[in-house]
Formats: sequence, structure tokens, C-alpha cells
Amino acid sequence: MGSVFREAYPDLKILPIIIRKLAVCLWCLVWVTRAYGESPAPSAEDFLGGISSVGSQLQFDDQLPGTGFLDPWYSFKNQIRERAGFDFGFDYATLYQTADASLTGNDDAFSSVFRIYGKWEVLGRGTDDTGSIVWKVESRDQLGGDVTPGALGGNLGYLGVTGASFSDAGWFLAPLYWEQFLCDGRVGIVAGRLDSLDFVDISGYSGQWRRFQNGSLLVNSTIPYPDLGLGAGAGFKFGDDWVAGATVHDANGTGSEFKFLVDGAEFFKQAYLSWSPDRAQRLDRAAHLTVWHADERTGSGVEDGWGVAFSANWMLDSGLMPFVRAGWADGEASRADATVVAGLLYRPESGIGEFGGALGWESLSDDSLGDQKAVEVFFRWDLTPNFSLTPSVQALIDPARNQSDDVIFLGGVRARVSF
Repeated sequence: MGSVFREAYPDLKILPIIIRKLAVCLWCLVWVTRAYGESPAPSAEDFLGGISSVGSQLQFDDQLPGTGFLDPWYSFKNQIRERAGFDFGFDYATLYQTADASLTGNDDAFSSVFRIYGKWEVLGRGTDDTGSIVWKVESRDQLGGDVTPGALGGNLGYLGVTGASFSDAGWFLAPLYWEQFLCDGRVGIVAGRLDSLDFVDISGYSGQWRRFQNGSLLVNSTIPYPDLGLGAGAGFKFGDDWVAGATVHDANGTGSEFKFLVDGAEFFKQAYLSWSPDRAQRLDRAAHLTVWHADERTGSGVEDGWGVAFSANWMLDSGLMPFVRAGWADGEASRADATVVAGLLYRPESGIGEFGGALGWESLSDDSLGDQKAVEVFFRWDLTPNFSLTPSVQALIDPARNQSDDVIFLGGVRARVSF
């Protein structure tokens, strides 16, 4: 039976090797904690990345209460973080989606994502001026269905992604960069292999692992976000309310390969200004203004372009969070030349989970395709602090490359466990 299973899923042949390597790593971490001894916990505020960045994900995980049989595991993680400055986490998510119409006959999708991510504060632990290595490794695989959720939209004639981050890319190194804080934590610098989605037009309502699934509702479709690649940036926190910064990214980055500037010095650049009345709630109550420019990509035949983006969200005492996102672009670098997204989140006091709904409109850069809209509603049911189920319904209105269906309905359910 085991050999039949391995033949059906050949990628799993390396699973025992991976498990052994993880066990060795964890054993080494135990010795690291013994070698370092007690010291203050990390204290620098990670104000640079967005809600899906490694730092933000770890901060969220750290807030989770104990869950019975996992308490020893979390105690072990806390001990490593406090003694050695090494914070890490694992999660596994699956997403199944099915549509009521398709141009190709491919109308359902099912895939998974396994992630290992962490942050090691190497310098300045216990101070505001820390230096850290930030990293993440992912494995994305199709589990069944006709295609992956990341590819389903194209089969429906929809110009966009209905299941963000769920593809069949396999194993790859995601972000790997150095993060440095200076001037009592008021200046932050990042450099290395960056994911532009972590730093460009960030917003507190998004986050594809816990909220919406449609990519056009999660990010700004007027921005030509480059893939993983070489990048650098800096942010400056002035006063108690404001952060200004800029980043530059390799415009031809690719998550599947570890290459730099394959077509020469072609870059995506952005500058931003962010406001929040309480930096401790910078993702719950904030407004963010971005100006960007993308160089011409000669190897891909993509023209240059520039644009402006704005996003804002505000968590009310009632648990409601209204949000809005808008963008405008000039040139052919972007998929859309204008977009507006608006919606509402609600967190009941019971802690059962979260409700959300959003409506997005986008004017596509190709004038012959016109406009398209998307609606999504979801409910994230937190069965435990570490396990959630998120059913979702999407309506794809006037899909750009589908002349036969004015509206396509799409149902999906996402499961995620973290530890």
C-alpha cells in the first residue's frame, strides 16, 4: 500500500528526508537555547511589512492562547524565542473551489500550501535596534480537481485569480532578507530576496490565509507587483502616527528560480506614506498612500508605467471594520488602469471567527476587454485558535474573456492549521 501511495504521489518520496532534517533542526535549536541562557525578549516593532509578511504572521501566532495538547510545543517555541531570539512557525492550508460555468470544462480546483517561516534576531536583542534574518520556505501542490485555484479564473474567462497563492509551484524559497532597525527603532531597512506583496500598498483588511480568496479584492490590480526577487527598502517612523518609506524590486523576479536582474537593471519602485493613530494597531486602523513606477521590461515586452494607490481601514469598537482600496495607473504595465474595492469585516465578541464581504470594480488596461467586477463573502470559523475553516462564495460579474456568461458563481472552502 505504501509503495502504491508513493508512486501516485512521487513528490512525497522526499518526505521522510524532510522530516529527518526538521527533527535535526529542532534538536539543534534546543542546544542553542541552552547555550544562550536567559535574556530579554525581542522588543523592536516590525512596522515595515504588511499583514501577510513573516513578521506580522509571527506576531499574530504569538497572540494565540494555549490549546491543550499543543501547550508543550508553544512553551518550547517561547523558550527558543526568549533565549535565542529565534521565532518560527509552520502552517498548512488547503483550498477547494468549484464554479457553475467554465469555458474549458475545468470547473473545480483543489490545492494545498505548506509553509515554514521564521525570524532570527541576531543583533541587538532586547533593544529597539535589532538586526534579523527573515525567511520562509513554501510548498504548493495540486491535490485534485481539474486545476489549481490559482489557475481556475483563466478557465472561467475571468482575468484574475480566484484563489490567491494556491498553485502547483512545488517547493521554493520565498522571502530571505536582512531586516535592520536603527535610531531607537524609528528607522527600518530591509534588503535581500523580497516579496513585493509584503511591502507595497499594504492594508489591514487583506491576508489570503485568513480572509478573502479573490486576488483582485486582496491586492490592488492597478499595481504590477513583481514576483519574488532582489530588493531593498527603508521606512522612517516620525512622530507617533506617521511612517514614510520606499522600496525597489527586481521587476523580473521569479519565485521558481534564484536569479537576479536576468534582463538587466529593470526595477519596480514605490514610495509610500502611512498614517495610524496607534502604531500598536497599525494594521487595524490606518490609511496608506503609495506612488509607484515600473521600468520597461524589454525581455517580456512590457512597457513602463506608473500609478497612485490608496487604502484605508478602521476597526470600530463594535468589531466592524469598513475598508476601501483604490488605484489608478498610466501605461500598459498593469492589468487594470483603475480599480475600487470596498467592503466590511466583522469580528463577533464571542471569538467564533470573522465575517467579511467585499465588492471590487476594475477597468482593464486592454480597452477591448472593458470592465469586470467581483463580489465575495466569507465566514472564517475558528474551531480552535490554531485551526479554521473558511467557506466563501464569489460572484464574477462580466468576466473579461467570457462572452457567454454575465455572472459566474464560485463556491470554495479553505482550511488552515498553524503550529
